[in-house]
Amino acid sequence: MKTSLFALFSTLLLVFTLGAPTVSASGTALPDLGDASGGILTPAEERELGRSLLREIRRSLPLVTDPEVSFYVDSLGRQLLANAPDADGPFYFLTIDNGQVNAFAMPGGIIGVHSGLMLEVRDEAELAAVMAHEIAHVTQRHLARMFARGREVNFTTGLAILAGVLASMADPTLGSAIITGGVAGGIQQQINYTRANEAEADRAGMRILASADFDPNAMADFFERLQELSRGVGDAVPEYLRTHPVTLDRITDARNRAAGMPAVDTRNRGPEFQWMQSRARALKDPRRAIEIHRGASDPTPHQIYGAMVAHLERGELERAAERLEEIPVEEAPGMTLDLARASLERERGDHEAALDILNDLDAVYPGHPVIRELLARVHRDLGNPDRAIRIVNEMIRHEHAPNPELLRLKADIADAAGYIAISREAMAEYFFHRAQYEESVRQFEAAIDARDASERDIQRIEDKRDTAKQTAREVREQRR
Repeated sequence: MKTSLFALFSTLLLVFTLGAPTVSASGTALPDLGDASGGILTPAEERELGRSLLREIRRSLPLVTDPEVSFYVDSLGRQLLANAPDADGPFYFLTIDNGQVNAFAMPGGIIGVHSGLMLEVRDEAELAAVMAHEIAHVTQRHLARMFARGREVNFTTGLAILAGVLASMADPTLGSAIITGGVAGGIQQQINYTRANEAEADRAGMRILASADFDPNAMADFFERLQELSRGVGDAVPEYLRTHPVTLDRITDARNRAAGMPAVDTRNRGPEFQWMQSRARALKDPRRAIEIHRGASDPTPHQIYGAMVAHLERGELERAAERLEEIPVEEAPGMTLDLARASLERERGDHEAALDILNDLDAVYPGHPVIRELLARVHRDLGNPDRAIRIVNEMIRHEHAPNPELLRLKADIADAAGYIAISREAMAEYFFHRAQYEESVRQFEAAIDARDASERDIQRIEDKRDTAKQTAREVREQRR
């Protein structure tokens, strides 16, 4: 039998939390949760565990770093959260660069969506249905309930599960074998309980979906879509089916619940989903996006856009420009075409033209993270490092847990400008938020020794270094 991916990742959490406390970025040690008699986790404890786990995920899993695709998934998640009455604390929506049709939830508000899922769903409502289901795993506090039941999973077992999860991304059969060998009967004892979790997440997820004005039938539609994808493929079934078994009873239950909800027929809030789906496909497989455009007798605007993104990704700038001119402006969502033009001008080397476009966008959409990140890159290209760093710092301050990619961008900008202390400090934080604590300490030491580090800089950096040292030491002890 298969258990849910939520259960596997909930156990994976123990890799990083049981046996020794973990230190948060602020330097606050987590409570020792190794004693199951301590009962259910508090929401605050779950959030602390989630922040620690987020760093491990960013180290271990390949993430989609494209700002537009990431922002779309995050904004959809935020809309669903606004309609989840039990949502408490920060949530993190991560897009995983993996072709499997899958998604997962972890404690602390971590929701992972595979790029393969985004490419296979037929509309935004189906994607929202999956995300609402995963949000419900968090809001219903399923991990906290598991702790209340009491069980023991040691660090070695946790490492075996982590190895299995990572291996399954390349070979689901291999991953399942490693996981089975690693946990033996431990997971098996939780199957009935996790089935109850799945049913509860279906019910709560459908309420979130309907409250967000999406067609509640989308959940049953997606279940049926999974069954279609699995027909005639033998063992190569979608990973979501392996970890979230779909039965006729489950589909029927979802249909019946949808029938009892207020009628809503919204499948797409607007054109954004199809355009971002085309963008994600073009970034993942540029040749395929170009073939789809060429093979269509009357290509849709979003198919033309996908081909444009693909040509841009391949450095075929003139072809990208041709496709861009073919897209009807009135058909495009929001800022999409202006961002495409700015990116094209930047690739052509006309940074002033790109800057003009982005400044106009920034006036209309002040503080938008996609615009701001591209602005920072263009200012770097133009030799305005102070302005670029200021933009990145503003973005980082607005995040609950800094995005390592922004920290890496800050480091690159500072390094090109000869700001050694700033660059090394940013790289140290980059490694810290990717759970690479030993390297983080080394980078903090380099920042302290930098010739341009002021006394005030040194004091601040030393405090951060001490936190990284403590975390590195505890992780070393945990791995012994």
